[in-house]
Amino acid sequence: MRIIAIITAFLIFISLYLIFGYARIEGTMLEVQKIFYYHVSAALTVFVAFGVNCVFSIKYLIQRKPNDDLLAVAAAELGIVFCTIALLSGPIWARYAWNTWWNWEARLTSTLVLWLMYIGYFILRSALEGDRRRLYSAVLGIIAYLDVPIVYYAVDIWHGGLHPDRGTKWSLETTMQYTWMVALIALILLFTFLLIVRYRMKKAQARYQAIQQQHLTEASS
Repeated sequence: MRIIAIITAFLIFISLYLIFGYARIEGTMLEVQKIFYYHVSAALTVFVAFGVNCVFSIKYLIQRKPNDDLLAVAAAELGIVFCTIALLSGPIWARYAWNTWWNWEARLTSTLVLWLMYIGYFILRSALEGDRRRLYSAVLGIIAYLDVPIVYYAVDIWHGGLHPDRGTKWSLETTMQYTWMVALIALILLFTFLLIVRYRMKKAQARYQAIQQQHLTEASS
């Protein structure tokens, strides 16, 4: 954990230096374009986070281990955080790139739907208890993940949107491309670190609740 934390902090610092001191300033949007580095990186980290949620939701349905549910929930929480970052940073960039804060084009709309589906995931969890909560939320997590490839391929499926093609980031000028790759690695490592922290917290909370329930049972008997 300590090593991951140090590497993550170092890469975030380096990415900020590269964004403002190394990457070439884009000719059309100028400094506003620098939102790109964290906006796109946050969006791709969302796919990783919800992918972890989907994998451990499937694992829970197969093995019915509560720890798999805890890890899936922790990943979903962080996925919502990174998805919110992407949804908030996108309109700032869009205001200068497209002269509008929001446009109901395919990728924007499908990303908003993805965010709402995982908000629904936690609403469902809050409404249920015990095994039913774990079971139903695992199913919903798997269903919600089906929107991830739709978000990723939205530009290809629905032509005419304002978002650039998927391969555009790989054709960036060299300094921009290297900067983006460092920012992406930094955010994925940040997600990994926070995932471990949240998972450990949830395990400790689950143990505390189990001990508390045991004491209540013994006291009532």
